[in-house]
Amino acid sequence: MSGGAVPEPAGDVPGRLLASGRAADVFDLGDGTVLRRYRRGDHDVEYEARVMRYVAAEGIRVPEVVRAEGTDLVMERVDGPTMLDDLLQRWWMLPVYARRLARIQRRLAEVAAPEWMLAPDSRPDPGAVVLHLDLHPMNVLLGPRGPVLIDWTDAAGGPAGFDAASSYVEIATYAPRGPAETGRAERVGQRAFSSAFRRARGRRLVDAFLLAACDHRLADSGTTPDERVAVAALRKRVAARGRPTAS
Repeated sequence: MSGGAVPEPAGDVPGRLLASGRAADVFDLGDGTVLRRYRRGDHDVEYEARVMRYVAAEGIRVPEVVRAEGTDLVMERVDGPTMLDDLLQRWWMLPVYARRLARIQRRLAEVAAPEWMLAPDSRPDPGAVVLHLDLHPMNVLLGPRGPVLIDWTDAAGGPAGFDAASSYVEIATYAPRGPAETGRAERVGQRAFSSAFRRARGRRLVDAFLLAACDHRLADSGTTPDERVAVAALRKRVAARGRPTAS
């Protein structure tokens, strides 16, 4: 989850810059499609495209994939704000959107993960479901036909509770990047949203995987120093409670 000013990308600019995240830039190609271009050449866009096509066939709303090659992923353009952008304008929608995000994740947890989505060194798991592993309000577009899930970079197969806990950890610990006054307001909002999401998704389900989700977040190279401090503090609180957690 990120915020703040959008930096200008280096090198060739194929169209108008729409967004810039920690790993990729998104450009409007002007023909009803967008280009998501990764900055590192080792990202597997073909895998990401395969995941998106798979979940789309299972009824999950995602942008239609046009082409995946090299560092480029060309997709259908979906018009509409992110859930977070809309929430910042209509703060009274917070409990509604927290419940909606929980419903979206619950629906995704109904999709069985194919064997090719499981970690290469893991045992076959017939109970594994598709995990987005980066599902938060910035990665939900409020399109004209309903919510659309974007950014499937980290998708994998595993237990549904791990995805729910990962969303909770990311929402609860991301570091706002706006002005000080805005940042304080965002922190109040993120506490309320993360709490409402946890209730809606199921406290026991989320809590069972919290330690594992914190460790996953700490191992992510994209986690900022401020976020690492927040995640470590959350992990310490969870461990101190002594609740049983899933491995």
